[in-house]
Amino acid sequence: MTEVPTIIGPTASGKTRVCLELGDNLPIEVISVDSRQIYRYMDIGTGKPTLKEREKVIHHLIDLKDPDEKYSAYKFAKDCRKKVKEIQRKGHIPIICGGTILYIRSIYEGLFPEPNIPGEIREGIRKQVEEEPLKMHKELTKVDPMAGVRIHPNDKQRIARALEIYRVSGIPISEHWKRGKGNKIPLKIHCLLLERSQLYENIEKRVGEMFRRGFVEEVRKLLDMGYDPALYSFTSLGYREIAEFILKRRDGNIQEIRNEIVKKTKEYATRQITFIKGLPDVTFYKTPDILIGSLIEELKN
Repeated sequence: MTEVPTIIGPTASGKTRVCLELGDNLPIEVISVDSRQIYRYMDIGTGKPTLKEREKVIHHLIDLKDPDEKYSAYKFAKDCRKKVKEIQRKGHIPIICGGTILYIRSIYEGLFPEPNIPGEIREGIRKQVEEEPLKMHKELTKVDPMAGVRIHPNDKQRIARALEIYRVSGIPISEHWKRGKGNKIPLKIHCLLLERSQLYENIEKRVGEMFRRGFVEEVRKLLDMGYDPALYSFTSLGYREIAEFILKRRDGNIQEIRNEIVKKTKEYATRQITFIKGLPDVTFYKTPDILIGSLIEELKN
């Protein structure tokens, strides 16, 4: 498989705009790398491309699951590889685009099929990691020194996942990593990395626009449909905060909720940037226009 053009970057950096403008010049189809846009009925808060935008440029791996259904990074990697081949067979150009760290890792490094983790084991380990992350990181390092070095002591999600897999399979996650190498997709990575002040301004504008478009009403509709805010899908920025406000499980007003979402989104963008800067062979661009011009020239050639 030849290298697949891949656009990554922190949330609100302008990746969707880049894809739409590329579509004006080239026969592209976009494969979304977003672990929240896979969910139906969760459109505004996930920043999902509108139906009009998706009519202009085809987007794949969006609206795959209901909010109470599961979808793993391993399944994403398999689906992504399949879509790349389908698009290439049509004579079109696949563009992988998004910012979900685990999904990017799944296609860049390769992932393995996870063993089935019983709910009580998952819940117990995650509770322990949440309460004592440093202690659990030390436990991980004892059973899997390679994973202990590779996984940061503050990365609770990956610590828990590594311990769950070891507890169930008896095999260190680092060994699973080696077995998953065959699922890699060769990527040519372009990162849209704005100046931090511009990125933060974009985040503030985006969150404000989400509320104007009906973010609160979208969450209220999900609750009316019977979806529990404890679901994994509600970990998407803003959904659980708004749900708890609607259900009167927390104090404060909607402006305070909005400010909290802005703050958490900026923190998430910072984590995305840290991960991206750790990737080798990434070309960085400071503005969407520079990236668009570079990609048009590259892909036409």
